[in-house]
Amino acid sequence: MIIRLLRQAFLLTYIFLTFCGLMYTLFRVQLPHVPWPFVTHFYAMMAPFQNYVTDVSMVMIYGKHPDGSWEKIPYDRYFPFGLGEYSVRIRLSPIVEKREAYRKIAQHIFEHEKRSGADFTSIRLQWEMWPKSQYGLYENYTAEHVTKTFITEYPTPE
Repeated sequence: MIIRLLRQAFLLTYIFLTFCGLMYTLFRVQLPHVPWPFVTHFYAMMAPFQNYVTDVSMVMIYGKHPDGSWEKIPYDRYFPFGLGEYSVRIRLSPIVEKREAYRKIAQHIFEHEKRSGADFTSIRLQWEMWPKSQYGLYENYTAEHVTKTFITEYPTPE
């Protein structure tokens, strides 16, 4: 009997604290007499409700051929992990100077492509953003939907 009461008390406490986290997530209201560490812990559980963007944005890698044409290089050659982790890692830490860090990434990719026999004369990194689609990540990845923002190119064009 006592174990049943303890289980129910634990469950009710958990539900109540989850509700406190949800209230803070949706309305930025902290219920009185609920310690802040509990609110922040259950607030963190509400991560899917904290931010929703309508665009997809990714860093894309391009290699330039001697004739001037550009070829997209698959990122998974250089970032061997899932798409979500790639999206987080490629944004880099706010501590490092990003422009120089992106330049080093482009340099490493350029050197690796040269060693593997590619005829690229330069490597370009650029942000690309396009609207999300319910039919797939790249469904709206078309010329009229994609916005491209230059990040860096290695070696720097003359």
